Amino acid sequence: MAKKRTSPPRQAQAKGAKIVSAYLENADVFRTAKTAGTKPNGPAVLVLRNRPDFHKRDFERKARDLVRLGQEGRLSKAKSDRTANNVYHRGGRGTRPGTRTRTNVFRDRVTRRLTRNERLTQQHGTRETNQYLANKDLVDRLYDGRGPITARGQGLDPDHVHELQLDGKDEYANLRLMDAWTNREIGREISVALRDVPEGTPVIVKVLP
Repeated sequence: MAKKRTSPPRQAQAKGAKIVSAYLENADVFRTAKTAGTKPNGPAVLVLRNRPDFHKRDFERKARDLVRLGQEGRLSKAKSDRTANNVYHRGGRGTRPGTRTRTNVFRDRVTRRLTRNERLTQQHGTRETNQYLANKDLVDRLYDGRGPITARGQGLDPDHVHELQLDGKDEYANLRLMDAWTNREIGREISVALRDVPEGTPVIVKVLP
């Protein structure tokens, strides 16, 4: 039986190497099984750890929820589907009807809720009388999250609490706002960590201190 990995991949430990936020503790077991054309017994053990460039509170909240979902037996490797987040949107309030991602619809709904008593172009009054001014920093970060993100704090993303790639449901109740850089990097690294794991394999999550 292949020995379980208990530390990050060697390349992540090299001097000056970028810290990996997600890796598979028993990656060798799944790589060997994939090569042999067999299916390993037991769950994939996904290990998460914070990175210095992450929003610490958002990472800890995300990791805590994934640990809980794994303990409840609700995490498994899901089939890759690039259209899983698509939803038909009827349009309205400056948006055209058509297919959009549920996360973008959620982003627009939050923005409207934060600015509903004044148009975004109006900046008169005070924070007490103008809801846009009161929430301007948050609204700006929501808008910034629509584009490319290169560092922590540049924008906000709607995040699936229960990751779609871990068999989460694409519904509004499963979304909440999260630092965009932290969200995108964790999602990307989880995908890389699970690349040799067959669809349907149960996943449990550990968090390094």
